Amino acid sequence: MEITKRYYWIKLKTDFFNLAEIDFLLSQQDDCKYIVLYQMLCLQTANNNGELASRLGEMIIPYDADKIVRDTKYFSRDTVIVAMELFKKLNLIYTDEGNCLKIAGFENMVGSETGWAKQKREQREKQKLLSGQCPSNSPIEIDIDKESDTEIDKDIGDNRLKDSHLIQKII
Repeated sequence: MEITKRYYWIKLKTDFFNLAEIDFLLSQQDDCKYIVLYQMLCLQTANNNGELASRLGEMIIPYDADKIVRDTKYFSRDTVIVAMELFKKLNLIYTDEGNCLKIAGFENMVGSETGWAKQKREQREKQKLLSGQCPSNSPIEIDIDKESDTEIDKDIGDNRLKDSHLIQKII
């Protein structure tokens, strides 16, 4: 395994399809195409901070509709143009100061780790399994016997009554 390699992933919140912007896209004629295109753009830009641009030496070349069509392979130019305009209006993407398109909220959607971190994480999980500890993603069952609050209150009340009777007999 290459240790210096960095692995990226996209995190979608469980309410992704309930977001107002996504709900609006789903109400459009090419609804699923827009959602898939948006997710593909997020994935394609995972390792360059959500920037829809290529870097060649010192040059930054912003993506255009033709580049997106070539890279995504499944969408017509018209679909990409309409989708990109919708994404801008819904603030899913924006134009930065360098005139490049960027995915909005990208920093909250992407996670990453190095090859070394992945190797250490897997090693720790293996050690936990070997030592009999539960891995972090498996459920832990705990069986605890508890007296109900009413039983405890009843016992406390009974003891107080006994104590008060003893005190009265002494006096």
